[in-house]
Amino acid sequence: MIGKLGRQVSRLGFGAFRVNNDTHAEALRKALVSGVNVIDTAANFESGRKLGKNHRRDIEDHDKQERDIPRHYVQVRDKSYHSISPRVLEMQITQSLDRLNTDKLDLYMLNAPERMLMAQSRSYSASQLYKDIAAAFQHLDTEVANGRIRGYGVCSNTLADPTAVDHVSLPSVINACAKQDNLVAVETPFNFFERKAIVQPHGLTVADICEKHNLFLMTNRPLTAIHEGKIRPLVNRTFGDGSSQAEHAVMEQMSQSLEILTNMESDLMSELPLEQETLTAKFIWAQVISDNLSNLSNNHFAAKHFLEKMLLSTLGTDLKDLISYAEKLDNPEALPVFQQWAADYQKVCDLNIEELSQHLIDYAYIDCLRKNNDLDRIISAVCPRLTEPEKTYSPISVKMLRIALANKQIGCVLTGMRDPLYVEDAKKALAWHAQQPLDATDLEDLWRVPLY
Repeated sequence: MIGKLGRQVSRLGFGAFRVNNDTHAEALRKALVSGVNVIDTAANFESGRKLGKNHRRDIEDHDKQERDIPRHYVQVRDKSYHSISPRVLEMQITQSLDRLNTDKLDLYMLNAPERMLMAQSRSYSASQLYKDIAAAFQHLDTEVANGRIRGYGVCSNTLADPTAVDHVSLPSVINACAKQDNLVAVETPFNFFERKAIVQPHGLTVADICEKHNLFLMTNRPLTAIHEGKIRPLVNRTFGDGSSQAEHAVMEQMSQSLEILTNMESDLMSELPLEQETLTAKFIWAQVISDNLSNLSNNHFAAKHFLEKMLLSTLGTDLKDLISYAEKLDNPEALPVFQQWAADYQKVCDLNIEELSQHLIDYAYIDCLRKNNDLDRIISAVCPRLTEPEKTYSPISVKMLRIALANKQIGCVLTGMRDPLYVEDAKKALAWHAQQPLDATDLEDLWRVPLY
């Protein structure tokens, strides 16, 4: 129950990030039929257009408006901006209403205000952030009065971590609000690894503060933890014909992709004189990838970024440098050879980098699967109530949802359900939570399980 709105909502909510195809739409329909009535979407999610109307012109107009009002934004990185200014909020609410084909939003959340604390374009302090939040709340009060939203709240990844450099203080957020009745909800991560919103050794938790101020607590990322600086998906669905066979197959495919690059780069080395070290160093990607395979396979998001942004983004310039070198040689027959090599290398990279990215993703998943299977066995032994009465798609995911649901201070757990199979697991987690809920002793035992 969202206390200040008097609205009864489901304990599980549909996280609509990256909902953009027919399978995702079918999952949404299945979730709604199953009783899920909380849908979390945002201006930067593609799902808004799936959930409501789909007009390309609206997106283009939105982009144009954003370019026209840079003074309302804080530059976070070179091409990344963030804002909670009244002008931007008004625009985003208007466009959200249009995309969703409705005249009122139940709940509007200020999303990730902590991003502005990492501003590069100008000095931006915590005191300025809370002034901006106060101005945002003042505008949202007018939106409530005008009937476009029923209430508002704040979604932040850092509310529960006072040690974070971009920490957002929930008491300071509350103090920034002039009309407390309109400040309805808070959203922050909570999962088996990131538990500070509920479990703190000392002091009040985010959940305690929410309870004190009658704020509805929503949590996200129940199945996607960030632990020791790495993303840890909490899934353990079967990989093909078993993890050991799959691992062998992935390693063989990855070796083949790297071998092609290695052979081509070796051929180039034999053609370049030793004094051309700077040029030679531009074409040792096979060695770089091999040397960093362990780190790359630990985080497939980082691997994909590395291959696309580091390798492919510099490849064109590097190949031009190679051709410029060949053009200056006294031997006219050398230029066509280098040109052909450059063309072949470009083609090999374009084809193999995508395959290699997928191999790294698969390998990372196998490693994650192994760890999650171990964790699954441990928490099942520690808490026998978590044993599934029937087969599930991802057993550890169901367990993690049940653990989140067992925390009564959490009003709604937002989880990604982009596949009907994920919805089925979520339904089972809800059913088993109702039939055999975990108690405080179970949770205390689970919190003592070592994290690795």
